[in-house]
Amino acid sequence: MQAKSFDTPKKFFDDRNFPRGFMRSGDFTRSQASILETLGMALKDLHEGHREPATDEELHFVEVCQQKVPPMTDVERAWAAYLKALARKQIYFTASSAAVSDSDIGIESDDSDDD
Repeated sequence: MQAKSFDTPKKFFDDRNFPRGFMRSGDFTRSQASILETLGMALKDLHEGHREPATDEELHFVEVCQQKVPPMTDVERAWAAYLKALARKQIYFTASSAAVSDSDIGIESDDSDDD
């Protein structure tokens, strides 16, 4: 990895999705968690387009984010694992939801009592 690639002074934490940290989430290896914590801010900015790629490695990372090429490096695989974990966390199932009928949501039917 080039010295200037993914350079960022800030650590990356995603307290909303991983409140106990990347290491304790069970979604990442120790290596991936370390990569996300140390380089995550740069990766996030590159992924969202808030930062322009400065090196060939960063340019390749952006291509991975755009799904033009598969992840090849440990950094790219760690970010792919992060995105995959985020997608899993967005699915919510509820067992106690009541079924809603058309009349419950205000849709009028032909057999109304207004005759």
